[in-house]
Amino acid sequence: MLDNPVVFLALPAVAAAASAAGSPVYLLLVLPAGAVLLFGREPPEAWLSSLVAAAVIFAFMSAGEKPPPDPGQAPDLIEWTDRVAIDGDTMRGFVRGEEGRRWYATYRFRNPAEKEQYVSAGAAGRRFGVKAIRSTPAPPSHRYAFNMEKWLRSEGAAGVIEIEEAVYAGPAPGPAAALRRHRERLRTHIRKTFPEPVAAEAEALLIGERTGVDPEDERAYRRLGITHLFAISGLHVGILTFLLREGLLRIRLRTHLVRLLLLMFLPCYALIAGGAPSVWRAVLVSSLLLIGGGGLRTRRLDLYLTAGMILFLLIDPHAVFKPGFQMSYAAAFSLIHSEAILSRAANALQQSFLVTAVCQIAVTPILLIHFFETSISAFLANLLFVPLFSAVVLPANLLFLFLSYAVPPVADLLFGLYVPVRGLLGEWIRIAGDLPYSVWTPGRPEIAGLLLLTAGILLFFVLVEKRWKPVKAAAAALLLPVLVLTFWHHGDPSLRVTFLDVGQGDAAVIELPHRRGVLLADTGGVLRFQPEEWQQRQGRFEVGNQIVIPFLKGRGIGALDQLVLSHPDADHAEAADEVIRELRVREIHIGPDTYGDPGYAAAVRAAAERKSPIREMREGHAWTAGGVRFRYVSPEPEKDYEGNNDSLVLHAEKGEHRFLFTGDLEAEGEKAIVEKYGETLLPVTVLKAGHHGSKTSSSEEFLAAAAPELTIISAGRNNRYGHPHPEVVARFGELGLSTASTADHGSITVISKRGRLLIETTTQEKGQ
Repeated sequence: MLDNPVVFLALPAVAAAASAAGSPVYLLLVLPAGAVLLFGREPPEAWLSSLVAAAVIFAFMSAGEKPPPDPGQAPDLIEWTDRVAIDGDTMRGFVRGEEGRRWYATYRFRNPAEKEQYVSAGAAGRRFGVKAIRSTPAPPSHRYAFNMEKWLRSEGAAGVIEIEEAVYAGPAPGPAAALRRHRERLRTHIRKTFPEPVAAEAEALLIGERTGVDPEDERAYRRLGITHLFAISGLHVGILTFLLREGLLRIRLRTHLVRLLLLMFLPCYALIAGGAPSVWRAVLVSSLLLIGGGGLRTRRLDLYLTAGMILFLLIDPHAVFKPGFQMSYAAAFSLIHSEAILSRAANALQQSFLVTAVCQIAVTPILLIHFFETSISAFLANLLFVPLFSAVVLPANLLFLFLSYAVPPVADLLFGLYVPVRGLLGEWIRIAGDLPYSVWTPGRPEIAGLLLLTAGILLFFVLVEKRWKPVKAAAAALLLPVLVLTFWHHGDPSLRVTFLDVGQGDAAVIELPHRRGVLLADTGGVLRFQPEEWQQRQGRFEVGNQIVIPFLKGRGIGALDQLVLSHPDADHAEAADEVIRELRVREIHIGPDTYGDPGYAAAVRAAAERKSPIREMREGHAWTAGGVRFRYVSPEPEKDYEGNNDSLVLHAEKGEHRFLFTGDLEAEGEKAIVEKYGETLLPVTVLKAGHHGSKTSSSEEFLAAAAPELTIISAGRNNRYGHPHPEVVARFGELGLSTASTADHGSITVISKRGRLLIETTTQEKGQ
């Protein structure tokens, strides 16, 4: 048997899978395995095993990969498969066409009766004749935003379809479809019988359905590093397998029969639980252990885990790109190969801490790549919550599910005791999640930083395992890359201003030289219309959480020195409360006479909760930070807020370069600025066009005085207002002024460095 199957088999298998499904560049992942084989002078069978593992995975994936469908091709008979979610008037999830391709589909209900029919009967595991059209996923607004195209590839989906008409065509054939229908019935049962405060938790823990979990709870779980407890994982599978095995043995079933029953049950449970990579990993390893007669020796577990991973990749090859797959196997392999470290624990508490520490440190590079941060509080939070959820919360939900079928009155009685206690626990979790410095947010590392961090982690484990002295050497191996990543951006002497693509709205991130401060001018947002009750969505699109915050965290920004809100319109300030709750905001600037405006109500509440001071600013207020001079040039000190012309206008100056952020300033306000500052603060280098390029802004007189080298127009693609207006576009052209729109280029970054102005966009990078 191979001594290290993770090197000889697992790495070549991952490299082959990633290269076949993505890019040949991923073949570089075989280099660590080759280095170990070379320097370890391994025998020929080790080399052969590595080559065979890589070749089999690559050949299987290449042979099974379907050619991309024609641009207009869409299925006309589908089966809804898994992760089907109904939210408001829309149903979305994955479907399989008759040709075998997997698609991501959306369907909008025509009326409440149709929605109720789908809710009660379910769609998963059922076939429908459909009229569907292909839909092109929107490009990511910036490099750190959710990339729909990459996500579809990781899910093995051929594309997105919008279903216009659907006719029920009966249940889909096969055991997998039957299990999906059973999962739907189980979810419906939970929603009907479990009290609302705990129903979402039960769905997450029992069937892996997390769409109903409150976003605030999700945020607290993530910051505490305990998200894995609220999703079915290896821990849950292990507990369930143990309970079933002990129960079957106690009713005097023979051991071989118990093994057979468990081998039949575990794959079915994986499908019912949603089929997450962590679930399949646990199921496959448990099954191999059952087949092999058990035993927890490191060598055997390593081989079983490797074999299970290869089998999983053969079943779902695109999973290699999923964060869940990467973290699940990274944590599992790390635990297996940290036996020498874990064996030093003197008691259960120390054992729990070491397990958490090994897992958390091992998956840190993966967390930073995908989520730009990692939890610091996880090292302590898991000591409390892992035993609590393992011994109380998960068994309680399993018991409630059984009683809700067998003895409903008893279940209702126990719910009366459990719900208040669970509510109190939820409050504690939220409070703990809001504690300062709960997470480390260095941003997404570049390749050099990623390699440095990975090397530091490996060296740290080696030094700790070998008991090298002094201990400072191991600490230094880990802390050095942490410090480098933390202060990496502080070495940049340039001023960076990024105009984020937030659709029809404004948001600009100002990063001062050497990261001596960060400002956010407006946050973007969505103008929401009140739909009918049956159309209201829980998982609505949020500009702050889905565009602004990912960019800030991707750049390693965990705090803002100033949040500047030009005025209370939704497309400028609706996402402010999301930013305030997620990041430390040291000061919030708003215009005079706007504190009580309804548009700021959510931001004011969030600021009060986070103790972020709000200051009403006006023309004349100025300050200097990081070598950049800031001043407000509008509105007038004594003027009451009346609308767009009272936008808080910010002027920034660094050396030869001047920036002007105008909010929704219109012609009248522009004229006032020209009259007051035409000879002192104008012209400017970069202008943020007022009111998204509306014809009521960007007057000829103002543009002639401002004479910007570059004007940024922040507008949404195909927006209903027709921004930028053709007259305004023509005006810029007649004056010979350059413009760039976020609708065309995505997020646009302007860099002021050593007297030069550099421009980077989401679609391309260029110099100016």
